[in-house]
Amino acid sequence: MDEMTALREAFGPDPEPAAGTRDRARAALLRHMEPAPVAAPAHRRRRWPLRVALTAAAAAAAVIGVVAVENFGTVDDSGKGYSTAGLPFPKPASAAEVLTNAAWAATRKPWADPRPDQFMYNESRQLRNEVAYERDHPNDPIVPGRTRTITLQEWKRIDAQVMATNEGGELRVYRQGGDVTWGQLDYNQLKTLDTPDKVLAWDKAPKNYGVVLDALLGQYVLPPKVEAAFYGALARGEDVRLNPDAVNLDGRPAIGLGRVIAGYLAQELLFDPSTYRLIGQREVAVAEHHETDEHGDDDFTPVGALLRQVIYTRAVIVDRVGATG
Repeated sequence: MDEMTALREAFGPDPEPAAGTRDRARAALLRHMEPAPVAAPAHRRRRWPLRVALTAAAAAAAVIGVVAVENFGTVDDSGKGYSTAGLPFPKPASAAEVLTNAAWAATRKPWADPRPDQFMYNESRQLRNEVAYERDHPNDPIVPGRTRTITLQEWKRIDAQVMATNEGGELRVYRQGGDVTWGQLDYNQLKTLDTPDKVLAWDKAPKNYGVVLDALLGQYVLPPKVEAAFYGALARGEDVRLNPDAVNLDGRPAIGLGRVIAGYLAQELLFDPSTYRLIGQREVAVAEHHETDEHGDDDFTPVGALLRQVIYTRAVIVDRVGATG
């Protein structure tokens, strides 16, 4: 089966899980979670009605590209390498079971709570159209054969007073105050969201900004129990579907979990099938879509069009801007 065929077929109804599968997945997830302003758009396209995770932006600066999280730090008993000993579901058959494995992997990474003066460092590679084409067609899907890969780096201080970005070798540092401001979620509040119930209650609480739980995972470096809790909250969504045929930007296999929005656009989280680390995110059209643009023209998206693809390469706590680990 070629990739486009896989994409067209990937989001059909999941097979009905065996009796007790969801309860078993949820029980395992909870068990493994025990102790062991100005907002920037999350991407350049604007035509989809998405809620976007709050991220950093400078009022007098260029829009900051999306940077996302890889779950570094899954270790074996010796403290080295990766181990799946004790994995709840060696052969997961549903989205809930994959997310249970992801939560388990998250709780295995070493962690020390950061100081207020430390930084979340996020690094990723984003697939984009060539510069000239993107300038003339900023909202178009990615065109095969006319792409480039951009490395994006972002530093956000825990106390939200300093941030920095590096795209294309240009480092920009911003400090809160005067005409410069940005939106950043309160890290002390995020640290308290250590169960799925707390995450869901926080998500449903009234806010003056929108938050997408899976997008937030790609913008913050979270404590293991909090990351696991977010996976647990996502596992309770009835609309999350498993796409085992997904592949990531480098052509390596990945397990895709996604939901279809606006009737045609599948948003996928990509997980490593061996370690169950979160390694990327993409958006793919699973149905034809027509929309009238601001000029009255038909804006057509074909089935299989790739609209966004990001690979997460680094997510750690560092002491200063410029440090990467």
